Amino acid sequence: MRLDHISILNFKNIAEADIDFCGGANCLVGANGMGKSNMLEAVYYLSMTRSFLRLPDSEVMRHGSEGMMVRGDYTLGDRKEQVSIGYSPERRKVLRRGGKEYRRMSAHIGTIPIVLVSPQDHFLITGAPEERRRLMDMVISQADGAYLSHLMRYAKALQQRNSMLRQGMTDPILTEGVERQMEESAAAICAGREAMTEALREPFGRYYRAIAGAGETPGLEYSSVLKCMSLHDALERSRAKDAALGHTTEGIHRDDLTLLLDGHDLKRLGSQGQMKTYTVALRLAVFDYLHKLLGMSPILLLDDIFDKLDAARVRNIMEVVSGSDVFGQIFITDTGREHIDRILECLPGEHLLLGVEQGRYEILKRTGA
Repeated sequence: MRLDHISILNFKNIAEADIDFCGGANCLVGANGMGKSNMLEAVYYLSMTRSFLRLPDSEVMRHGSEGMMVRGDYTLGDRKEQVSIGYSPERRKVLRRGGKEYRRMSAHIGTIPIVLVSPQDHFLITGAPEERRRLMDMVISQADGAYLSHLMRYAKALQQRNSMLRQGMTDPILTEGVERQMEESAAAICAGREAMTEALREPFGRYYRAIAGAGETPGLEYSSVLKCMSLHDALERSRAKDAALGHTTEGIHRDDLTLLLDGHDLKRLGSQGQMKTYTVALRLAVFDYLHKLLGMSPILLLDDIFDKLDAARVRNIMEVVSGSDVFGQIFITDTGREHIDRILECLPGEHLLLGVEQGRYEILKRTGA
């Protein structure tokens, strides 16, 4: 799978852009704030229908414009596909594939699988459990449409239960109906998260050792109340407490993913370099997970990946990516041309180097067929 061409109109600081990408490494070089990450965000937007910075669509649209549009032309196996997404304040967001409008945005998730490594990944370690739940949900949803349906169903039922709790409603029939919906979806969500965590362990450890060396052992542990009891029992246990607080205190919306290094909490003991290595290795493991389940290589976005890493770990990352035929199309951003040139020397196949300045993109170098 590859993104052959992108057309952009009024996306963040990109007034207009039309770029033909290569199937190998597409590198963007320029000073901070010029639009390197914005291009990667536009590519991500076509896959996930939202900003990877979680910005509302009104803030993704270029300031002062009346609307924005991003369109991508893809090669998926032996067929061509076009995906476009547009937004204006006067109209709802519109997503089309092959010219046909989607009825539900969620139906598109997983069509164009994508994995992003970005500076914001440090929140996976330092942030609240919500960050790690979001990681699990976004990864599994790309591989399993039923999982995404369960997430939406659970979220809707949870909202209903919380509303009932705030209003002091105690109707047992209504309560049972809402909780039954939560229970059915919670079981599927818990099973999906546990299976994903188990599937990530081997490639995660392998990638971490390849980048950092053999002296450190990373770990992942999924925690959920549903691992020791049913949601029905958990809600019964917390019923009085929930009524007093006005919200649901037990359930898969409280799950977490514990991130460990040598058996210890990475958040408390890890250095900046260890944390960056950890998140890069975790994202590469996610890439493996999606590749195996979907049977195709996701697009890999490496945004400012080399910050806070020493030269040895940077070299090791590039050897990992270049030494496997699993990785296909890659997008890389960096501030230094010299750094990018060294990276391209490590990567086989096609290369495209773009210079970026104030939302404009200039081809500096293109190699390969």
